[in-house]
Amino acid sequence: MKKFLTLMAVVLLASGCAPTPYWTLTDESNQVVKSTSFQMDVPKGWARTTKPVTWERVDIDGETRTLLLESMGVTRDGVGIHAVSVTRRYPETAFPTIKKKSTANMLPPEAADLYVSELRKRSGLERLTVSSNKPARIGDKPGFELLMQFKNEDGLRIQILTYGFVDKTGLYTLSYRAPVLYFYDRDYASFKRLVGSFRQLPGAFEPPPEIPAWAKLFT
Repeated sequence: MKKFLTLMAVVLLASGCAPTPYWTLTDESNQVVKSTSFQMDVPKGWARTTKPVTWERVDIDGETRTLLLESMGVTRDGVGIHAVSVTRRYPETAFPTIKKKSTANMLPPEAADLYVSELRKRSGLERLTVSSNKPARIGDKPGFELLMQFKNEDGLRIQILTYGFVDKTGLYTLSYRAPVLYFYDRDYASFKRLVGSFRQLPGAFEPPPEIPAWAKLFT
């Protein structure tokens, strides 16, 4: 992990980024991670992003668009091996590549089905299989629990466990991705504790921010 963080620091310095590091190690002093819309407890010794990503570039029918979102990443061994992402997408762009919106009265099974369709199209995971799709609670919200699997280009089986819910502020997902062999089971319990600590914050109900002017230049 130290080698991973050192590499990230070198990349950021070489690219002339702001002095705030993109990743930081979690310890007792910063175990509770707060974004605008949500908070969660990150396992001690894991790395996490210091600030949420607030926009993304998405290819929709051959046209690249810049969309708002709010996302934080967590990893123990580096995102190429093991990754947790906690993301809030706004209602109008909850499922952008399949051109579907989220609504406050959307049932969890419907949201789960749309999420799988979006994941398959956006990530090119046409062979993604769904092992289970069942109800779950995330904080005080009724939602879904999806267990999915695919093989990467090297033939390694990757498992994804995603919890999610929809309300009037958008779609929230908490996803854990790791190889089936060794890594997934090793940190499954830690991810479940992270999900159990998730709380939506009052900032989720504030008006969405503006996309930065410089970010629009990438569209």
